[in-house]
Amino acid sequence: MALEGINDAKHWRDRAAEMRALSDDIKNLDAQRMMLKLANDYDKLANRAEDRAARDKRAHLARERKDA
Repeated sequence: MALEGINDAKHWRDRAAEMRALSDDIKNLDAQRMMLKLANDYDKLANRAEDRAARDKRAHLARERKDA
C-alpha cells in the first residue's frame, strides 16, 4: 500500500469487509474472533481517514476564505 493509501477510507472499509467475509469460512472460533477484531480495527482506521479528510477539507476552505 502506498503512503497515500493510509488516508483512503474506502481502502480500509474494503479490508474490513474482506476480513469479515474470510471469517465466515473459519471454523476455529479463536481465529474467527481475531479476524473480526481485525475487521473492527480496519473500520477504526477508515473512521480516522474520514476524520482527517474532513479536517483537511475544512482547513482548505478556511485558507481559501482567508486568501479571498
